[in-house]
Amino acid sequence: MTRTAPVAVVIPAHNAAQYLPLALDSLRQQTTVPAEVIVVDDGSRDDTAAVAERLGATVLRQDQAGPGAARNRGLRRATAEFVAFLDADDWFALSKLERSVATLQRLGARCVATDAWLVRGDRVEHRKNERRFVPEVVTMERLLRGNPIICSTVMCRRTELLEVGGFDEAPDLLASEDYDLWLRLAAREPIAYLAEPLSFYRVHQGSLSANTRFLRGVDRILDKVVAQHPGEAHFLELVQRRRAELRLDVAYDRLRAGARQEARTLIDEAQHQARTWKGYRMWLRTLLPF
Repeated sequence: MTRTAPVAVVIPAHNAAQYLPLALDSLRQQTTVPAEVIVVDDGSRDDTAAVAERLGATVLRQDQAGPGAARNRGLRRATAEFVAFLDADDWFALSKLERSVATLQRLGARCVATDAWLVRGDRVEHRKNERRFVPEVVTMERLLRGNPIICSTVMCRRTELLEVGGFDEAPDLLASEDYDLWLRLAAREPIAYLAEPLSFYRVHQGSLSANTRFLRGVDRILDKVVAQHPGEAHFLELVQRRRAELRLDVAYDRLRAGARQEARTLIDEAQHQARTWKGYRMWLRTLLPF
């Protein structure tokens, strides 16, 4: 007989009817199945709700308000001890829930994340963090150097998520609201990390406008960090370096799109935050054919 994990899996879904069967099937095949599966239909215009209901999920409906608001709605409905997040176009490896619960219980931790396989189209490409070291505990300082955590890998104690206020639903944090939550969680206690890829994360082609929106959202999040640590040089330096790296990342995309002047503006902003050799090299690339 299949065992049940004390977990509520919360799935925000917007026009996700084509993806939901795989996501929900991965939950039915878990070595320990979740006690609750909650799909929050975020203003879909397709058969998202009907597909979720047919496959046995609890379905909540709301006007479109973004994934953060949808996850919060599911979080408030959940009753299980632990909450795991799964985006509708992602799916779990077979032992994802069992391994995550065991880690939380063994460590007495409040939150755990894992590595993930990146999927483009129908091809599994590589692990998200295979080219960088991620420690077994992810501190706030580590998160300020870069975010190694994908939302569909995270499981937390439900009470902890409620205590920190869940996801920030502000419109300008769309696509960066999860990073804001990880920082707030890690400020209370480091997030446990398993290097095993226990989720499959579908990568979609992003637009340049989406990259800019993400940049501005992270800027707002970093403003919050600075406000929480006034006068602390250590945090200010980490924030400045993070702002610089983000601008260089977007500048690279601008260069690839042929928008050299926009790239130069971003590189100038990055060098103002923290001068790096990477910034100097990228400036030189704006003078050469890409």
